[in-house]
Amino acid sequence: MKHFTTLSVLFFLLWSAGFVAQQNNDSLMKRARLIIYENPDEAISIALKLLKQENKTDEVAHLYMLVSNAYIAKRNNDSSLYYILKATDLIDKEALPTTKIKILNSVAVQYQQMELYDKALETLDKSLILTEKLDNGDKERLPNIGFNYAVRGMIYRNQSNPDLALEKFKMAAESLKNSVPNKNTAANLRIINYNIGYCYMDLEQLKNASQYFALSETYAKTAKAKSLEAYALKGQGESQFITKNYSGSLEKLYRAEELALPIGDLILNEGIYKLLANNNLALNNFEKFQVYNNRYLAIRKTLEQNELKSLNRYLNTRDQEEKVQIAAVTERFRIYNWLSGIAALVFAAFLVKNYLTLLKRNRRQRKLLETLTKAKK
Repeated sequence: MKHFTTLSVLFFLLWSAGFVAQQNNDSLMKRARLIIYENPDEAISIALKLLKQENKTDEVAHLYMLVSNAYIAKRNNDSSLYYILKATDLIDKEALPTTKIKILNSVAVQYQQMELYDKALETLDKSLILTEKLDNGDKERLPNIGFNYAVRGMIYRNQSNPDLALEKFKMAAESLKNSVPNKNTAANLRIINYNIGYCYMDLEQLKNASQYFALSETYAKTAKAKSLEAYALKGQGESQFITKNYSGSLEKLYRAEELALPIGDLILNEGIYKLLANNNLALNNFEKFQVYNNRYLAIRKTLEQNELKSLNRYLNTRDQEEKVQIAAVTERFRIYNWLSGIAALVFAAFLVKNYLTLLKRNRRQRKLLETLTKAKK
């Protein structure tokens, strides 16, 4: 999976955080929301504890999504998929439209992470239909629209279509700028501008890329999020590496490494280590190249194993869905056969009845004819 797909994860975690807080004022939920990215294990523990006490559909859905998002932060896509599928089971039950939108967005992010782009876009279409039905004054409308366009932009970047991705990212930024300004809005705008920077880099417009990476860092500092600042520094480091400013690139990347160290974001670390290895190789510092290249390869192996587990779970889920569909078709076929058998029996009974009635009438007519013939004699 390409290194930049992780930005949908960060955007989703930050976008969802404020929404959950509005749904539940419980201090434990607030705690879990605040630490979902910095300390996902504790967030999972809190959410699972709350799940044992909760029975309201909307709240249960939010808790499942919180656990799923925390596993995304840990880069454990298999466990994340498991819990988002449990939330998906609730989508047909009575729930708030915003809850259904959030579930669909969660599923779309999962599909995007697994590179099932057609399924992701299909799910985003369903989410956008529900989102556009919200009242214009609903404070969830614009953030949801912004999120929808941002994930589409990430999908198009993954598909090597930077022009279309750039269009979607700018639409997402416009929606967020028009929404209620807060810490989460600043963080999400940082992520979007980071992606815009990479779009310009893909288009080989390095000046524009550098401007958006710098803007991304500014938003990250406003949001006071070390992980987001680390991503912005990584983007600037990559831009300088491309222009062969290796010393400048290393300066940015070492700062990014320091900020990212306590977070444990595998994809962030993967990108940083790869760039550090390449920069040191370019400077003929083979010892440091070996160190960072080994770290990069170790993380790459872990990510590939996680992706394989996630894909296996998805395939097993699809297999179960197909079995359910086949069972339903088989049951309908059995019912149709049963109804056809009854219809055939009714029709046969109708024919027999008509035959017997006709036979009786013929006998009566024959007797009447015989009686009339005897009377004439």
